[in-house]
Amino acid sequence: MTILQSLVALYDRLDRRGDAPKPGYAPVRIAFVLEIDKDGAPLGLIDIRDHSGRKPVAPARFLPAVSRTSGIKPAFLWDKTAYVFGVIGVEDDAMIVPGQGKRTLDEHEAFRREHLEALRDASDPGLKALALFLERWSPEQWTERGFNNDALDTNVAFRLKSDDRRIDEGNAARTLIDARHVPSDTGAICLVTGDIAPFAALQPQFKGVTGAQSSGAPLVSFNADAFESYDRKSGANAPVSESAAFKYGAALNWLLDRTNARSFRLGETTVVFWADDREANVGEEAATEAEKAFWAEFGSDRDPEPDADAEDAAAIGAELVDKVKALRGPPDLAKLQPNTRVHVLGLSPNAGRIAVRFWLVDTFGHLEENLKRHKQDMAIEPSDRNPNPKAYALLYETAVLRKAENIPPRLGGELARAILTGGRYPRTLLAAVIGRIRADKEINAARAGLCKAVINRDHDEEVIPVALDPNNLNPAYRLGRLFALIEGAQRAALPSLNATVKDRYFGAACATPARVFPLLHKNAMNHIAAVRKERGGGLAHWIEAEIGQIWSGLSDDLPRALRLEEQGRFIAGYYHQRFSKTAATPAEAQTIPASDTEGDDQ
Repeated sequence: MTILQSLVALYDRLDRRGDAPKPGYAPVRIAFVLEIDKDGAPLGLIDIRDHSGRKPVAPARFLPAVSRTSGIKPAFLWDKTAYVFGVIGVEDDAMIVPGQGKRTLDEHEAFRREHLEALRDASDPGLKALALFLERWSPEQWTERGFNNDALDTNVAFRLKSDDRRIDEGNAARTLIDARHVPSDTGAICLVTGDIAPFAALQPQFKGVTGAQSSGAPLVSFNADAFESYDRKSGANAPVSESAAFKYGAALNWLLDRTNARSFRLGETTVVFWADDREANVGEEAATEAEKAFWAEFGSDRDPEPDADAEDAAAIGAELVDKVKALRGPPDLAKLQPNTRVHVLGLSPNAGRIAVRFWLVDTFGHLEENLKRHKQDMAIEPSDRNPNPKAYALLYETAVLRKAENIPPRLGGELARAILTGGRYPRTLLAAVIGRIRADKEINAARAGLCKAVINRDHDEEVIPVALDPNNLNPAYRLGRLFALIEGAQRAALPSLNATVKDRYFGAACATPARVFPLLHKNAMNHIAAVRKERGGGLAHWIEAEIGQIWSGLSDDLPRALRLEEQGRFIAGYYHQRFSKTAATPAEAQTIPASDTEGDDQ
């Protein structure tokens, strides 16, 4: 199945369980409901937000959809206070009070004009009351009636006093909403379903892709003459029926909604995933458990970054906690089925539209095997506090100051593809990790494990061991061990030293060992002599013997330069020797100060 076909199938699954909007509708967070009487008089704003958490959370409701960018375009039967009341929140002496912006009154007039036209012949009591309200309302009444300023800039719907439902939920309103959606009279063969049907002139917009336009960006678009052929305009170049376009748009927007915990970020790549409950006849429960297991391996439990849409930001932060807790629990192994098909889609921003970074469809069993292989490749001793860091945490090891915006471009998508397919890790991953180690001189389990994983998978065998291997004769690995011992001798001789030989010489020793190791070895002998004089012969003898054993396995001509892969081996050797506690180490050697092997807990 293609990406769009799979998303259409996902919509059908969401629709069966009531999580998908009907055509013409979209999920909207409604914070307040305006109650009006049959004559259109406003009786007050009802706060329907959930106040049980730290911040009030507006519930999501399916309401008539509106696609709004920079122009003025009112929603139908709901909208922000700027459109509904002609007021917004403005700051006055550190307080938010009602006011107007440059075009607030124009927005309100557009809302008023469109609704009065649409409701002109309405006979339903609720719709008639709404029309009367809009005829008589003026923005000054907001303050006169003492409306709650907490409602400013939130979404507001309507309710008739004598009815428990919102006005948009009535049968007359739904008929009116359906009538407003006039399908195109131009038919074509749909590229998704194969049916002849009216095609969508414009494809759906999507929010939630990191780095994409805040108002939303399309997955399919034709925004220049160079992309149009045979005088076909917009959607006619790749006809997708209006029904299929709505379905794949609703499904992908549901996946991108972070409160649903079906998306996560890897660098600049936003990854969405879902399972198929019918293709392999596994059922809804098996599909849900597969998604839960996938989230446990990849999903981030960090606080979400601020959403591009300010009105949703607070809701995302508060609501995500419960969603994540529900999904991050251990999957029910009895309901997991290896033949469940899992779809993984990587998306990135690209010049006004969304680019597909990768698209993978595989069975859960095969993906699980690839995940186990990734963990084995990353395993290194001694391990971190978190021996199985998630992919997003690994990417921070490649970034300056461990900030997301500094992660190398496209690295997240390439790493995800390597993990999920079992293919080679990107070579840029090794270069980025080594670059950060040489810059900040920090070597932890995650960084050493990344070096080991990339190199071993390139060779398709374990050329770098999990734990310290004294018999490994690779020159770069032995030089890394040697450097760790030289640093240990300095620490033992000068325990109060702030900057060690690692801070001054690690980059040069890792890249051009022949230039610096003769000097380092000479200084190490002086440090060993100082240790012997100050602390006796036990520790000094052990360090000297270890250095001698390593030198015995090296050629007299040290490498003039180490390639990138050899630098990775050097780092692994240094990590093993520096942080391993071996049985051969005397008790006195255990007192050599050790830096934090666990690094930054991501």
